[in-house]
Amino acid sequence: MNVRERWRHSTRMQDLTSPIANFGIGLVLNAVGLTDVWDIPELLPGRSDWWHNLPLAAGCLALLARRRHPMLALGAGIAALLADLALGGSVAFILVLFDLLFSVGRFASARARATVTAGVFVLIGTASVVGGLAVGEVRVAVFICLQLTSLLFVPLWWAANLRQQHRLGALDAERTAREAVAAERTAMARDLHDVIAAHLATTAMHSGAALAMPADENRDRAALRAVRTSSLAALEEMRSMILLLRDDTGRKEAALPGGLDRLPDLVAAATAGGLRVRVRTGDVSGIPVVVAHTVYGIVREALTNAGKHAPGSEVSLDVRPAGDRITVTVTNTLTRSDLDHPALSAGTGLWSIRERAALLGGELTATRDDDRWTVHASLPASAA
Repeated sequence: MNVRERWRHSTRMQDLTSPIANFGIGLVLNAVGLTDVWDIPELLPGRSDWWHNLPLAAGCLALLARRRHPMLALGAGIAALLADLALGGSVAFILVLFDLLFSVGRFASARARATVTAGVFVLIGTASVVGGLAVGEVRVAVFICLQLTSLLFVPLWWAANLRQQHRLGALDAERTAREAVAAERTAMARDLHDVIAAHLATTAMHSGAALAMPADENRDRAALRAVRTSSLAALEEMRSMILLLRDDTGRKEAALPGGLDRLPDLVAAATAGGLRVRVRTGDVSGIPVVVAHTVYGIVREALTNAGKHAPGSEVSLDVRPAGDRITVTVTNTLTRSDLDHPALSAGTGLWSIRERAALLGGELTATRDDDRWTVHASLPASAA
């Protein structure tokens, strides 16, 4: 982090920089003779310009407390201002006073800000009226009003504007955080469906098939083994997802459950469920984990749908690179299937994988062509 970034993120450096800068600039201004700026009688005539450095130093010391004790700093600064006025006034102390008033408007309480603002208006109005009456010209009163407004009110107005901007920024950040939470909840709902629905559907289909046929010890035990395998797989992926959600190390992508290395498990489970799967894959190694996870989810949903709606069908699975994209095509023949419960076909699976593909900048289509059902997805080979 460079010096500028450190200064922006360090209030201590800011609190030290402002007094030092004001004092350095003030010394230069006093050295070139920018003193006696007010047309008032000097209480201590005959003093050299060097004496203005003493109230300048006092005002800069008061600036050190401007963040934690802005009203106390302003009080000390006013005392130093009176000393500077006794010497005839100086441009250097105008800068200090501007900074002190800005600090009150920026860091003081609402009650303190209202009090100082009211006092500033009273001072501007009184000085303008008294000055105009003393000289007998309205333009003098207007000049005094404009001069004191720029000196005393502008820093308070500037600070109020900054406070409003920070408040709007905080509200925007809060709204962004709420939107992020809503998006995360949506993603969690989608992932929960992807992880659990396929295994639960497989479990329901195996158990339903066993119940629909006459009792047979070997077949029933095979169905129970399939149910146990699907249940254990669901528990494993559920545990991986919980670990992913609880991971606070910032390495969440590497923990995503499901990837191209687990495609053979999906094919084996589909084959055990009665599908006849033919697999063709190209070299898709080296793709980002999130893309591999999406490919896994698309294949899982497509095979699950084939098992539910077309049991015993022939399935063709093709995963291969196509330029800078990865294509996934799952085609199955259509057979007649009467689902024994509406929960087995909730209609959210295709919606979920289509949304997942769109989040990566890809697209997914599901179409019927005569006696075949095809799910085709095109995903970018690299993803942000």
